[in-house]
Amino acid sequence: MTDCPRALLLASWIALAMGAGLAQADEMACGPIDAVTGRPVTEAPAVAFAEGLDVALAQTCRELAMSVDETDPPACRIGESGIVGTVGATMTHYALYCLGPEAAAGACELRGAALFLKDRADGRISRFLTRLDEPDLRAGAPSIETAGRDTLLELPVSVSGTGAFDDNDTFLFERDHWTRLDTHCWESGLQKRIPRGTSIDKGVNLNLGGLSAQAWLYREGDANCCPTGGSVDVTLKRTGHRLAIESLRIDPKARPD
Repeated sequence: MTDCPRALLLASWIALAMGAGLAQADEMACGPIDAVTGRPVTEAPAVAFAEGLDVALAQTCRELAMSVDETDPPACRIGESGIVGTVGATMTHYALYCLGPEAAAGACELRGAALFLKDRADGRISRFLTRLDEPDLRAGAPSIETAGRDTLLELPVSVSGTGAFDDNDTFLFERDHWTRLDTHCWESGLQKRIPRGTSIDKGVNLNLGGLSAQAWLYREGDANCCPTGGSVDVTLKRTGHRLAIESLRIDPKARPD
C-alpha cells in the first residue's frame, strides 16, 4: 500500500519531465530567440522611405526585380495593392507583385509581396516585409484579426497541391509596430505527440483567430483522400513571439466527409 503514492508520484514526475523535454526539444527546433528583444533572430529590420507610399511600392518592385538579376532584371508590375486596416496610430498597406518577361500580360514567373506601415501622424512609410516566391506559392490579400487579447496580421501564402500546406507570414501588433509571430514551428512538436504508426502527410489547418488547429492522421498505404488514422485537434497558445501547443485531442475514429 505504501508503494502506491510513490508510484503515482513517480509517474507524475516522469510525465512532467517528458513534457518539459518535449517543450525544450520543440524550442530548440524552432531556432534561437534574441535575448534582448524576445523576437526570432531571423526577423529583418524595417526599411524606411522618405517619400510617399506610391514611391515605396514602385521602389520595392524595382528591388524585387534586381534581386532576381542585377544585370538584366525581369519586368515587374504591381498586381494588387490596398489598405489592410488601421491599428492604433498606424495604417497597414500591402502590395502583390508579378515578375517575368510577360509580367505586363499577367504571366508571372515569380511572385512577390510586401507589407508597409504608415504613421498616421506624420505620414512616414516603412516596409517590414518583402518576399519573392516561385509560381507554386501564391500570396493573397492580408487580413487583421484578433486572437484573445492579441491583434494579428496574416499574409496568406498558399502552396499548390492537394494538401493543407501554407507558407503564411504572421505578425503580432505591439508598441505601434508589427513583430513577426512564428506560427509554424509548433508543428514539429506535434509530429512527436501523435500515435505511433501515423503521420501528418497533408498539412495542418490552422485557425489563427481561434488559436486552434486540426490535422488528419495517415497510416502507411493510405490514399491522399482517405486517412485512416483519425484526426488530431490542437489548442494553441502564444508564448512570446511563437505559437505553442497547449493541449491536443486524438479522435482515432474520425474520417473526412
